[in-house]
This record gives sequence, structure tokens and C-alpha cells, in this order.
Amino acid sequence: PHRSLLFGTKMAPRKCPLTGKHIRWLLLLGFLSFFVYLLVHGLEEPPSSRFLYICDTDNQTELKQCDSLEDITTCAGLKSNGGNVASCILDSCGYKLFDHIDISIAGTSDPYDPAAATAITSFVSVVSYFYGLVPYLMGFVYLVHFLVSGDLVPFARLFIFGVISVANEGLFKHWIKQHRPVGSCLYFKSMGMPSGHSATSIGLLTYLLLELFVYHPNLLCGLTCQRRAQRNNYSFKFGYGWQKNAVDSNAAGIADDSVAIVIGNSGVNVGQPNVSTAAPLLDTNNAPSTQLTTPASSPTWIYHLYAVGYILLLFPVPFSRVYLHDHLTSQILAGGAVGIVTASVWYLGFIRHYGMWVIDWRESEWGKWWGLKFGWEEGFF
Repeated sequence: PHRSLLFGTKMAPRKCPLTGKHIRWLLLLGFLSFFVYLLVHGLEEPPSSRFLYICDTDNQTELKQCDSLEDITTCAGLKSNGGNVASCILDSCGYKLFDHIDISIAGTSDPYDPAAATAITSFVSVVSYFYGLVPYLMGFVYLVHFLVSGDLVPFARLFIFGVISVANEGLFKHWIKQHRPVGSCLYFKSMGMPSGHSATSIGLLTYLLLELFVYHPNLLCGLTCQRRAQRNNYSFKFGYGWQKNAVDSNAAGIADDSVAIVIGNSGVNVGQPNVSTAAPLLDTNNAPSTQLTTPASSPTWIYHLYAVGYILLLFPVPFSRVYLHDHLTSQILAGGAVGIVTASVWYLGFIRHYGMWVIDWRESEWGKWWGLKFGWEEGFF
């Protein structure tokens, strides 16, 4: 009897009180603490500590950095424009905003001429500083939003930030190795081709517009912006993406491996087709069970306003980089191309084909353990 009592009864393991939600909050606390540290540390440093010093060679194609005005050794072997021994002078570019933020205050057309510096407090300069901060701010908001709520929507947008940054900073910049303009305070900090600001801002803009306007129900941002006559039924075929049905699914059903998408005035419903009118989706153990409903309270024209807002917020970012002399025009164009291609490939190649599985995964044990959600309809916390 004792053996049966000890070995014959299976005791259920105690559940660990720690869940993915707690881990998210711990990560949020660590991230915000690090952010506050960087902010306080940056504000405590006087701008003079971020000044840039160069040798007075009047070379407009390549600069030579020195340590301070008292540095007499770095420039000793160089000649100034007048044939004299070059000295260490203050670059007229201004200074870097923060050590970990790539923005010049405020750039110059000639690093050797103080009169050529861009006005630090002019309206266009201040606006340019703001747009230079936009990619950092949006990444910050997406990260905090995801860690607080577990929402997959900001996570997907944050992820495309990472994909673009890895492609641009880790691959293309190291491969091309083209300097920034000589008038940039970031000349010695990093390479300029392609522009990282341009890649991330235009890439994210491309991704957001694809969410809004690509001709299929979009997975990660609610209703698409379509004409009323175009609001009909769609199906998602695994391996092929979203397909427009040739016939009315209510009358003839949806065949094979599809998920019914119905767009109407009552919102968007994503789910399994009716078994009485359609063939089984897949094995019942693998069939998506996700049901998503977007409220009809938001009129469709609001998505046009979203698009205008995204464009006003992200499209000017590359131009601010040229105005502050942190990038050449060719560098922002190249960065924009990197962002457009990377975001398009990621959205059209991955999200359209496998986004449904990601959404459905949030209902799995691991998804529930992490406390994942999809959109505002499922609550913020």
C-alpha cells in the first residue's frame, strides 16, 4: 500500500508563478533604466565635450582628426593651405547631439570656416533635429508598447526595424565604406553609405503603407483601405498568400486549404470556412482557430489619414540628414532603396504567406505564456 501510494500516483507538477508577462515587464524595466541613464548622462555632458577637432589642412575630401586645440603632435607632419604647419582647430560642424545618437548639431558646408556652419537655432535646423530623432522615437514607442502589452502589431514593426538595420549597418555600410560628408560631426564615427536613417524611415514607411493599401486583408493593422465595391471575399492559401475568390464564398464555399476572409460594414472576420459549404482547411489539429474582428466604428477614410500621417512623419527624415550635412544625396537615395526593398520583401514574402501562423501561434501554450495579443481589440494590458 505504501509503495502504491508513493509510486503509483502521479502528482501534477507545480506551476511556476513566473510567466512571459513578468519577463516582458522585467525587460521593460531594464530598458527604461538604461534609457534614463543614457539620457541623464548625455544631458550632464556639456556640448563642448562632443566638439570635433580637425587638422587645419583645408582638405575638402578627407579630414584628419586631432584631440584638442592643445594637440600639437597629430597635425605636425601636415601642411595648411598657406604652406605652414597645420594646427588643430575646432570643426565648424557644431557638435554631436549624443554619443549614441547619430545627429549633428548642426553641420557645415565647410568644416574649416566657422561662417559656413548651419545655424543651430534656425527653424529648419530645429525641425531637422526632430526628424533625425523620429526613427529612434518610433523604435522606442514600438518596443515599450510590445513589452507592456505583448501586442504583435508593434512587435512586427519593431522587427522590420531590426531587419533593415542589420542589412544596412551590418552589411552594406561595411561593404561600400563611403565616408559621410566632411561637414558632418559624425565623419569619424561611422560610414555614410547607405544612410541608416533613410533606410529605416523609408523602409518603415513602405511597410506601413503596404499594411494599409496592398490589395488583400492585411494581417497586422486592421482593415485595408479599399473602395466599397472592392470589399468582397478573400481566402488565404498556405504557400500562396491572400487570394481573391473567383466566386462568392457564401454561395459556393471556399475550397481546399483556405481561410475565409469577409470584409463588410461589420468589420473583418478571419477564420475557418464553414464545414458545411467548404472543404476542410487542414488536419483539425493544425487548422488555424484564430477569429479576428475589427470593429466597424472606424470609417474607411481614416486609413487615408493614417497614410498621410505616416508620410508626414517619416518621408522628410532623409532630407533632414542632407540639410544637417550628415549624408550626401546619393547616400539617402541608396538608404531609401535598401529600406524599400527590405521592407517589401519581408512584408510580401513573409507576412503575407506566414502571418496567419504567427497570429494563430499566440493562442498556443507558449503564446499564452508570453501573454501575446493581436491589436487593440484584445486589450492593451
